[in-house]
Amino acid sequence: MLYGNLPTAHAEGGDIQGVTVKVQNPPKSAVLRLPTNQEMLDRLDQQKSIRRTLGRRKSKTEFVPNLKADLDLFTQIRVDKGGAEFDEFEASNAISKLTYCEVTDCQRAGDEYRITLKTPFGETVHSLRIPTQRDITIYRRTVVSAIDLPHGQEELRFRIEPAVELYGAVASKIEGYAESFKPADVPPHHKSAVVVELVQAIDDLDPGLDPNS
Repeated sequence: MLYGNLPTAHAEGGDIQGVTVKVQNPPKSAVLRLPTNQEMLDRLDQQKSIRRTLGRRKSKTEFVPNLKADLDLFTQIRVDKGGAEFDEFEASNAISKLTYCEVTDCQRAGDEYRITLKTPFGETVHSLRIPTQRDITIYRRTVVSAIDLPHGQEELRFRIEPAVELYGAVASKIEGYAESFKPADVPPHHKSAVVVELVQAIDDLDPGLDPNS
């Protein structure tokens, strides 16, 4: 199934378009549509990590789940409004499954990269031109914001907008999405995953300076 094409689910009152998610204990289910790009951006903007200094130039970074943000999104995209209530843990698990994406392949093709992204709806493929050094530098400088906290800690927030902007500047073709989708319509979490892979692939082709070579 192409990403963006929703199956028909059965619910009280008749059939509706959406993805059915289930909880085993206590048994219940819900039907969800895909989040809009703005709904996804609002959720991503509320995610954060905490980096703790361990000493000897070592640190540890831990992602801090925002269960309220996941429950808010779950409530927004639920289409069987009269169904059994989900708590924040159940909602967060459902959102994680629905929005899952993972890069599985990255290949250079001339002056572009083809990056394959695995989603619950199947694979999508993104063709992207090689960004300029200016674009990469701006992305790196703006993608993470840090706030100092007491006891040698920092709050890190991954800013999704720089990844979305870089994707928009270099994306040339998408595959695996519904016919109505254009590169601008690709979900922001897909854009972010693809851009992270693209920047890393370019880094791998640019080894450090060796004055003796």
